[in-house]
Amino acid sequence: MAEKNDFKSFEEKELEEYDAQAIKDADSFDEQPMLVVDYDVKNEEEDRAFRAYQKKFVYPHNWKVTAAFAVVAAAFIVSIIKYPGGYLNYVLLAICLVVIALTWYNSVRIRKYLVRALKELEDDRYRFTLYESGFMIETIVSEEEKKSEDYVPIKPRRVHLGDNSDKNNDTVEVIENDEMFIIIIEKETLYVLSKRLLSQQQQEVIRDKFTGELAEGYHLITEN
Repeated sequence: MAEKNDFKSFEEKELEEYDAQAIKDADSFDEQPMLVVDYDVKNEEEDRAFRAYQKKFVYPHNWKVTAAFAVVAAAFIVSIIKYPGGYLNYVLLAICLVVIALTWYNSVRIRKYLVRALKELEDDRYRFTLYESGFMIETIVSEEEKKSEDYVPIKPRRVHLGDNSDKNNDTVEVIENDEMFIIIIEKETLYVLSKRLLSQQQQEVIRDKFTGELAEGYHLITEN
């Protein structure tokens, strides 16, 4: 007769399968790591990382929108000077100015929202593992957390570079500035590696790998 412990709930089985898959995925790089770094991310570092990302990728678009609507707004201003009684020109001018204002306001609003949402994750720790063919980023979970009833395994993020990029088709770009490496995947996910936790040698290994594999996808930004 089978004992009670031999029967597992659907949730328990699903959790075990998920955990097993996470372990399998974590071991998917069939090679020795070049570098392993355990790290954390301060909330103010997240904020500066998003600012750097927006400055590089979002602000150029914002300036294009600003320039386009500024030209149209200038035309309405000229029309207002010539025909001050044309109320439609005032309305259209106001719309142009509102679009410009909202373009920049939304960039600030989105950044503040994301940074505020990430505040509660400030105490989490992560592991960055660099391989010859790519890298993996995973959340470090304590044994105590694993034993909690609501624990759900967090699947590591694996990214292949170079000749292996067709395995997952991830588009990777990296911004390096004076204080951090900002890893951007698919222009939607940011990972922050602070240099305060990296030795000069570790920084050089990461830099050499990304510059060699990403070419134009690597952006070095130095503060003047």
